[in-house]
Amino acid sequence: STRQSDEVIVRAAVSAAIVEEVNDGIGWANADTGSRGTINGISENRDTGFLCRRFTTTRESFEGVHLYQGEACLGPARMWMTKSFDRIQ
Repeated sequence: STRQSDEVIVRAAVSAAIVEEVNDGIGWANADTGSRGTINGISENRDTGFLCRRFTTTRESFEGVHLYQGEACLGPARMWMTKSFDRIQ
């Protein structure tokens, strides 16, 4: 789906971010869906024993502009996985 495709793009941007250098947000765009947005508030934790990053992002699509909250974690195979990606507004 469109949302899942956007989720993959957002996860890639969150996983590649240098958290200490993200001040004004990270822009993202998905050429396949036409969606775009800005990722803000990336914070790291190891609550589960794995490195995880929580974030918020806007998502501007044909459905309108919405705010999402999510979390991506570096799994045991050293691959980033989306733990959550939920619309909050």
